[in-house]
Amino acid sequence: MTKVVLCALGLTVLTVLIHAVGSLFVMRRIGDAWSKRSPQPGVLGAELLVARLVGALLLLHLAEAVVWALFFLLFGLLPDFEAAVYFSLTSYTTVGYGDLVLKESWRLLGPIEAGVGILMLGWSTGLLVALITRIYGEQPND
Repeated sequence: MTKVVLCALGLTVLTVLIHAVGSLFVMRRIGDAWSKRSPQPGVLGAELLVARLVGALLLLHLAEAVVWALFFLLFGLLPDFEAAVYFSLTSYTTVGYGDLVLKESWRLLGPIEAGVGILMLGWSTGLLVALITRIYGEQPND
């Protein structure tokens, strides 16, 4: 069990690093785009910026789930890449269908990945709230 917990901690640290660096990069790009906009942004200007952030964050989440999937594949816990990504995404998003399971000695990784996924999705929600607050907080009240 110690080996599983240590692997889970390593995967968690890697996931957090990916999310932190990726979020920082994305938010800087979004912030730059927002500050360089014209005083009268075009139709859907702010909404397209939010859509860009959502898309970038979803790609980050996918990358994070793929890191877990690669671990599952590397350690022979799932039969192929597609199954590993599927299992990882259902764990990360807490869907957890249960049609694929890890070997009994490694099964704690599924719920741990789910906990990490909840935290990363919450982090992304915070970023979206911050961006939306900034965008609509700068708009004049009519």
